[in-house]
Amino acid sequence: MMKIFDMKVATLATLIGLALAGCSGDNGTNGKDGAPGTPGTPGTPGIPVATDAKALTVAVDTIAVGATSDVTFTVTNEKDLPVVGLEKFGFILSGLEQGTDGDASNWKLLSSEACPASKYAKCGSLVDNQDGTYTYSFEKDVTTESAFAITDEKTLRLVMRTGGEAVGATELSYENMHYDFRGQGLEPLYSKNVVNNQNCVSCHDDFTIHGGKYTEVETCVACHADNKVSDISKVFPMLAHEVHIGVIPAPVGGCDNCHAENEQATDFANWKNIPTQETCITCHTDVNFKEGIGHWPYQDNAQCANCHTSDTLEMVHLSTYKGQNERRENLHLTVTEAKMVDAPEAKANIDANLDTDKTGYVQLTVDILDKNGNTRNEQLDLVKYMYYAEFYINWGGQDMGMDRGKVLRVHTNKENFPGYVDEPIVLNYENGKTTFEIGPFDLEDDFDGDLNDSYGMVTPRIWFCIDKDGETIQDCDGKTDWSNGAAGYNWQHFFNKEGMLEERPRRQIVTNALCGDCHGTTTSDDGFVQMTLNCRSCHSVVKNDSTYFGTTCASGSVDSDGDGSLDPMVMMKDLMPRAERDWTTASNAGEECVACHNANNMPTQVIRNSQTKQGDEDYIEQLTMSHPDQKVWIHAMHANNRANQSGEGWKRNVEYSADLANCAKCHVEDSFDAKYLVGRKPLALDLDYMDTYDGLDPANGKDTSGNKRYAVDAVADAFVSPTAAVCLSCHGKRAAEEGEDRRQVRKDVVSHMKQNGAQFGVEMGQYTGEESCAVCHDLNNLKESHNLK
Repeated sequence: MMKIFDMKVATLATLIGLALAGCSGDNGTNGKDGAPGTPGTPGTPGIPVATDAKALTVAVDTIAVGATSDVTFTVTNEKDLPVVGLEKFGFILSGLEQGTDGDASNWKLLSSEACPASKYAKCGSLVDNQDGTYTYSFEKDVTTESAFAITDEKTLRLVMRTGGEAVGATELSYENMHYDFRGQGLEPLYSKNVVNNQNCVSCHDDFTIHGGKYTEVETCVACHADNKVSDISKVFPMLAHEVHIGVIPAPVGGCDNCHAENEQATDFANWKNIPTQETCITCHTDVNFKEGIGHWPYQDNAQCANCHTSDTLEMVHLSTYKGQNERRENLHLTVTEAKMVDAPEAKANIDANLDTDKTGYVQLTVDILDKNGNTRNEQLDLVKYMYYAEFYINWGGQDMGMDRGKVLRVHTNKENFPGYVDEPIVLNYENGKTTFEIGPFDLEDDFDGDLNDSYGMVTPRIWFCIDKDGETIQDCDGKTDWSNGAAGYNWQHFFNKEGMLEERPRRQIVTNALCGDCHGTTTSDDGFVQMTLNCRSCHSVVKNDSTYFGTTCASGSVDSDGDGSLDPMVMMKDLMPRAERDWTTASNAGEECVACHNANNMPTQVIRNSQTKQGDEDYIEQLTMSHPDQKVWIHAMHANNRANQSGEGWKRNVEYSADLANCAKCHVEDSFDAKYLVGRKPLALDLDYMDTYDGLDPANGKDTSGNKRYAVDAVADAFVSPTAAVCLSCHGKRAAEEGEDRRQVRKDVVSHMKQNGAQFGVEMGQYTGEESCAVCHDLNNLKESHNLK
């Protein structure tokens, strides 16, 4: 280790030595040497310090809180080298008041300070000890805080903020650390760690707020205290509820979406263990406990837990959610066989005369099993306990062959849409197994050619009626309806002309676990992870408005005032989650949606609802970003880029809570590689859809509005390159400027795509095939441009 040499001391010693050497005794003789001096104290060796840092680690060495509050701490870099010369720190000191008489424990802010001082915070005394340690003395005498009395038993929290300055060549981002203690740095006796960053980042990316200075939930709760903020709704538990309720993409009422157990969230179950009026009314806004509105009048929380026990609260909030696992186990609608045949065998299909040498028919065999896996020996179409039993089917491989596939609705609460849903035809029933035949399916495609060697997919969607105890299956009598029922498992199956396939032919792109990080999940006893998202999470029920009821697939454009101009429905259709858990389905991360949400299925709804129309400068691009193809609409919907999004006050707006560039947030491994789009089918458009609008369908006796239009009567007349469509779904729009009613298409992006072979809205004979996107935008480029490792 290099020694530090003190030049001033050395020079002085030399001068003294020279002076002494010039002195002599009497008669010019030298005197006797004096006694040796006492050896000096060895100097302290210097220490190596950091010259650069990518991240800082802060460790509390000593802390004392009182009339004078001091903390000594050590700062090191990622190489464990001490960091000196730092000037920017934030310090928050809070105390936890333990709840009594039903109240929850609450944090109280003792002091919030920062160096250098600003108009928002004062700076006490900060000393850099030049060895990686710092000492900070709080400016405030925290014993004067009337809201909290410091004792040896109470938990205290110190939050320290670093960052916002450079170490060497690196500008450090802000980071927070927190340290819980009591007395003079002892371990705390109790805590309140309800949620933490591990809970939050399941939906969000890096958690930052207030200009990025605060990066931990533990910081938020320490400062958003009732003795700091004047508005009770800004106290952190209430604030957190307010900004999430009705906004989060998981069904409201699933407290475990955020209050999930992990190694740091030691008090995650507080929501059910310690019910309080303050937190309950953030969801139950129609209740006023003080005035007795919507609840017995209570002035405090002392009696809340008497009725609202932990078990009761969990049952009320989560029973229809977690209870689905128990109720749905009562019945399994199981596909035992599926295959494609060249010609129909059922007499009704033969008599329909729809068969050609380019079509085929799907034969589907289904068994109804009880909770023990034994057949119930019942013919599916004859049972009365099914509210609906539907099978979504398509053929043609990864891009599918038909625009909306076909739906076999054995039992249904919906209308049968001609060409999309046919009446169920039973081919055979034997030993509890019902075989249906449905078709025709096209076995030849304009782009993919012969589809005989391809494969198909089928997924069931069922709901059966059961008693209120969830134990005994019962007939749907129309009174209790389906409200006591249960959603069955939605297994996905693949098949070809030989029968069902044991191995999935499609690559895995997303999973329930990944989507469920944000949309919520529950896990069955056998380990099946279910995503709580359901179609109804986006398509709200509008039974109270007959104009819009049943318009999810047969959306009606309405001319309510009779002036010949269609009313925009977008302001009236609500995208918010339904706030109910009983729609939980065992979906495979929405993968079964490709039966309908594929490249062949044209975007007609945004035209009917007048969100884009012929003559618009960006008509083609708006249709492209509004395409129902799974690989496009998922991206565009999260990016808020569909034509029925981005308007001021529109219900369908989505504010994605994470970084849209973070492909790994949703994708399995490298499934976002652009090479997977090479060779895919172009996306179909129907540019003159409204030109063929003919109003009332006289064959539909239920149609009394005179303006219903089925989504299955579109005819493809233009096509869009697949890679360009996917990339445009995220990159295609810019923020709306003042005076614009929606976000606008980025012409520069479209131009770049066209220069590299992309085609937008060309006729079939003009479509020339692939863009060259993947040549430059390979996997490494995508990772680099999306800031992925």
